[in-house]
Amino acid sequence: MLKGVDRLATDMTARITRQDMLAENLANATTPGFKTQRLFMSLLRESVRSGSGATIDKSYGIYTDFSQGPVDVTNRPLDFAISGEGFFAVETSAGEMYTRAGNFTLDEEGTLTTNKGNVVVGTSGPITIESQDFTVSAEGKVIVEGAEIGAIKIVTFDDPSALVRQGNYYESGGQGAAESEMIETQILQGALERANVSPIDEMVNMIAVHRGFEMDQTTVKLQDETARKLIERAGNID
Repeated sequence: MLKGVDRLATDMTARITRQDMLAENLANATTPGFKTQRLFMSLLRESVRSGSGATIDKSYGIYTDFSQGPVDVTNRPLDFAISGEGFFAVETSAGEMYTRAGNFTLDEEGTLTTNKGNVVVGTSGPITIESQDFTVSAEGKVIVEGAEIGAIKIVTFDDPSALVRQGNYYESGGQGAAESEMIETQILQGALERANVSPIDEMVNMIAVHRGFEMDQTTVKLQDETARKLIERAGNID
């Protein structure tokens, strides 16, 4: 009976974690380049020495869904979307980090930065655009008045799941990053990748999680009541 309560407690903890995760997904449904977080459950079988077979314990974890989000055309020259794999590289106070959010701007010196003020990394360093007449090719080359002045750096990872998430940014987590060969990856100027979040699906999931939590609570109360009655009966035996 105690094992049953422990397993229910594990389920309830997982449901709380998932509810928090779903809430964050919903809150970022309009954040460019945001990637949905998912929760997975796994079953662990452990042998029982008494010979009664095996017990099954549940464990859970969170992973990021890096699937492509919908792309909206904005016609804003400083908006960029990545079609395919890869990330924009940006310089932050914590070092180089990576993002799919391409809603960039120019600082006072004309340096290409994120909306948070972090410098966008180019293949040869920061990119400074001193003219309103510029274009960015599908390969990331920045063309100003017909001359190439730099290129936006795109970074890919062998295992994106190893990235350490920091909001809408990611750290390499010690994994080696390899520059994309741009075989299937393209940069789209005047467009933004939307979050790969379905608000309707997330709300439906939140309702299901809430109901499941309530069911677990009811089951715990029933087991607690059953245990109390058994203890009372045992105490009345002469």
